[in-house]
Amino acid sequence: VNHITCALCDTVRASVTSLRTHITFRHCDEHPFHCHLCDCSFKSACDLHKHVETHNDSDAYSCDVEGCGFTSWTLRTLRQQYKTA
Repeated sequence: VNHITCALCDTVRASVTSLRTHITFRHCDEHPFHCHLCDCSFKSACDLHKHVETHNDSDAYSCDVEGCGFTSWTLRTLRQQYKTA
């Protein structure tokens, strides 16, 4: 198993890809993914996608468990609701 150490903080990662991700999220201030609906920007396309979901005018996702009534702007939050329900 390869162990690659971050030159900026001595964190050890198992792969170059994992180290690259670590550096991006822990040591870089760049936010290259910009929301086309507001002035927010993000480090990853995934984070941007989750953010864009919050621009829905109404709750886009609702729990289908009878009697629950839970609604959410994001699919991630709905999935968390299912885990706790």
